Amino acid sequence: MIDQTRADGVLIAAATAFALVLMLHHPTSFDTTHEDGLLLSDWSNGLVHAAMIGCLLALAVGLEGVRRRLDGTRLLTRAGAVLLWAGFLALAGAALVNGFATGRLMASTSDPVIREAGGRAFWALNQSLTALGTMLVALGAAAWSPGLWRLSLPGRLAAGLGVALAALSLWHTTTDGGFGLHVAVAAMAAFALWSLSVAATMILARPQEGP
Repeated sequence: MIDQTRADGVLIAAATAFALVLMLHHPTSFDTTHEDGLLLSDWSNGLVHAAMIGCLLALAVGLEGVRRRLDGTRLLTRAGAVLLWAGFLALAGAALVNGFATGRLMASTSDPVIREAGGRAFWALNQSLTALGTMLVALGAAAWSPGLWRLSLPGRLAAGLGVALAALSLWHTTTDGGFGLHVAVAAMAAFALWSLSVAATMILARPQEGP
């Protein structure tokens, strides 16, 4: 059982690390002449977003191991899992919109009016799904904080980061709410800290800590 716990931790860490690499190479617009230099922007839009969805699936598998370890019968554990999975689903939807739907629209017509209107509609949908997904994931991380706190020192770090994620997400939603490139990069970095601390909790687990 402890080997499976560590395998879940390794999967979480690997998926998180790969997602960070993908974000580094994330294209920031369809018009590369307006790139702002924050990211390398040298990988294709479809590849990056498809791989991001793969990372979300891998994280969901690894975090299912965390749910079992936290005692899946507890109310906060179950609530946190639902929030996390729902958040991942919303983020996958946002990736589908930006990675595929928008590109298909642009390729299907040369009408500038349709392109403008469709682009704005898809952008609004992407922003809404991204904001919703980010908030749900942050709230899910916070819901797991009491359980993680009881596990170990890395678990306490993850617990504190989970509460901080939820606070930052709620603050951002009630103040600005926009989800541009800089906010997306910051949100990815903040989530990565939480995810890697959760991975460390699983990888460094002692045999007597297993369920």
